[in-house]
Amino acid sequence: MNLDLTPAHLHLALNHIPIIGLAFASLPILVGILAQSRTTIAAGLLATLLCAGAMPTIMQTGSEASHSFKEGKTLPPLDDAGKIALHMHAGRADKTAPVVYACAILALLALLALVKFPQAALWLSSAVLLGNAISISLGIWTAQAGGRIRHAEFRPATPWDTPPTPTPTTAATSTPAVMSTPTPTPVATSTNTPAPTTSTPAVPPTPTTP
Repeated sequence: MNLDLTPAHLHLALNHIPIIGLAFASLPILVGILAQSRTTIAAGLLATLLCAGAMPTIMQTGSEASHSFKEGKTLPPLDDAGKIALHMHAGRADKTAPVVYACAILALLALLALVKFPQAALWLSSAVLLGNAISISLGIWTAQAGGRIRHAEFRPATPWDTPPTPTPTTAATSTPAVMSTPTPTPVATSTNTPAPTTSTPAVPPTPTTP
């Protein structure tokens, strides 16, 4: 079987170690601290050292894959969004690696302290546990940008990617003007009706008796 592994393939195969590996390494450390078991703590500290030991290879293969993209050796070439994601991924990896290395140093000190200083080893192991949690969070943050290099479905929607929502337009309807018909005003006609005159008959004088 011929395996033509490029730096990008190796990087994709190894870059999950700081996330998944440190998560599994943190479990025995936590159980050992709660149970006061030095053997269990030592197993988790050794696993932390192994995960941190993979970081130089991860960073090297990532750098070679990045140069391969920039030089046009990897086809198909990246689009503009992929180039931005590649730059973000590299910058986040540079911030994550020192934290993983710091966890490895703390894990080594905790292993040495387990022999003669068990109480100090508990404090150092707690610091390793906290450092692993931070490293896992940074690893997820770095992987988020890495997934956007090739996968457009992982990229956030931009205003120019989403089609504009059609706005319903109301057709301007012209209302015909209502012609107002003038109401005829009744003209008052004055009729000069002569007033009836009534004449009262004269009453004859009453005769006087002697």
